[in-house]
Amino acid sequence: MIVSVVRITLVALVAAVLPMTLAAATPARAATHAVEIADFAFAPATLTITVGHTVTWTNQDAVAHTATSTTGVFDSGDLEQGASYSVTFTAPGTYDYLCTPHPSMTGRVVVIAAAATPVPATPAATSATPAPTSGAPLPDVAIEREADINLAQILGVAFLVLGAGIAAVRVRQQR
Repeated sequence: MIVSVVRITLVALVAAVLPMTLAAATPARAATHAVEIADFAFAPATLTITVGHTVTWTNQDAVAHTATSTTGVFDSGDLEQGASYSVTFTAPGTYDYLCTPHPSMTGRVVVIAAAATPVPATPAATSATPAPTSGAPLPDVAIEREADINLAQILGVAFLVLGAGIAAVRVRQQR
């Protein structure tokens, strides 16, 4: 009887811990964002992404266009109709670009640092005076916070409770 309860509890514990372990070992996938080149414009003209994400430009126009960084970080070369070009951004910053044959076509990629795992800390004193800026408008950036509990943790707890319930039923049946 005790051996059966121990066995069920161990199986429930393994079933509870395994999903959490697998979830922790699975790397996050980097996202790919699309910029369409159509009607002599980049759409969207401004794109905000996270470090490690990729931007793919696709030319829908009948004439060739480029996606060329104004600082030389990337250059697609001529993209004929239907052609695509991708860049993975590995550092935070603002990356302005244009179409070399049509310099009035401009765009911007704003790359933000990946959100760090929140760590409880003592609140730091803040200054009432805002930090000076360069006079340029700040990008409209929305950062979503990941949930503190993920599906693997929920499943792990559910398996643990289920195993404990099964063990309790078996103990009652054997009395």
